Amino acid sequence: MKLLGIDTTGNTLSAAVSEDGRLLSEIYLDAGKKHSRTLMLAVDGALRAAGYRPDDMDALAVASGPGSFTGIRIGTAACAAMAHGAGKPVVAVNTLDALIENAGAEKRTVCAVMDARRGEVYTMAKCGGETVVRECAVPLVTLLKELLPAGPAVFAGDAAERFQNRILEHRPDSLFLPQQFILQRASSVCAVAERMYCRGEFLRYDELEPHYLRESQAERLKKR
Repeated sequence: MKLLGIDTTGNTLSAAVSEDGRLLSEIYLDAGKKHSRTLMLAVDGALRAAGYRPDDMDALAVASGPGSFTGIRIGTAACAAMAHGAGKPVVAVNTLDALIENAGAEKRTVCAVMDARRGEVYTMAKCGGETVVRECAVPLVTLLKELLPAGPAVFAGDAAERFQNRILEHRPDSLFLPQQFILQRASSVCAVAERMYCRGEFLRYDELEPHYLRESQAERLKKR
C-alpha cells in the first residue's frame, strides 16, 4: 500500500511517502515553526521525489498529537483537506507512538517524552510492543521516579534532547536515540499508519480530529 505521512506536532516538520513498508522519500525540516508556510512544499517535494500524486495514495496519515496545539491543527487540517480532495481515508497516528517507532526493533524500554510546558511532559513508554507507561502528561520527575519500570530505557522526543542531564541525574543508565532519530519523523508516522490501516483503524476526512491530550490555556482560563 502507498502512504503519505506528515508530522507537524513539534518544531520539526516532515513529509514522507512509503510503499508496502518501504520508505520511498522523506523531507525533514528543523528550521523553527514555519509549518503553515512549508508543509505543502514538503508534501509536494516528497510526492514528486517518489513519483506519485495524492490520488495515487491508498491513505494519508498524520501525527494527530499530542504536541504543539498550533502544529497539530495545521497538520490535521491539511491532511483532512488533502484526503477530501483525493477521496482517500486518513489514519490518525499518535505522535508518541511514532516517536517510539523511531527506535526500530529496540528490545529495551523505549520512552517518548515531549515538552508539554508547565513543568510537564507528554509521555508513553513501550517494551517489546507492550505498553509499560500509558499516554499521559506528568512532571518529568514523576515519570522517572514512579512510572518507568526499573532498568535502562531509551528516550526519544524533544524533552529527551532538552532535559538529558536531568534524566541522567535520576536514571544514570538511560540511553538516547541518535540526533537524526530523536525528534518526530514522518517516516515513522507512515510505519505506524500502515499497521493501523491493516487493522481497519482509518477514518473519513471529516472524522479526523486533533488529539491535544490536555486542555489549551484558553480553555483553562475560560473555566476559571
